[in-house]
Amino acid sequence: MCPENHAVGEWRDNHAHSNGKYGLRIFHNMVPRKYSCGGISATNPSVTANFNGMVSWKNKRNGAIGGTLGDVRFNNFKVADNLLAGVEVEKIAVGDDLCQVNGGLFIGRS
Repeated sequence: MCPENHAVGEWRDNHAHSNGKYGLRIFHNMVPRKYSCGGISATNPSVTANFNGMVSWKNKRNGAIGGTLGDVRFNNFKVADNLLAGVEVEKIAVGDDLCQVNGGLFIGRS
């Protein structure tokens, strides 16, 4: 099993606040594929990983952060008063330009 490339089940309506660094951290890589132990290729298509409806506030760094991400989608996040950023993505996997932040509410400082 290759967990970095494994499909994500349902992830919905989680809350995180006042953490030492991150509300949600995807560390190091998440590049979900149909065949988790296969590489990035036309015969091993990407699988969408949806993270839905998170509320993340007053964390000491980010509301959410990801390392190298494939087809990962942050949908309808509500983030506020995080010290550095609401959502941060370090790198998008080569060949998987589908990483997205969709909808939501981002408040830098209230």
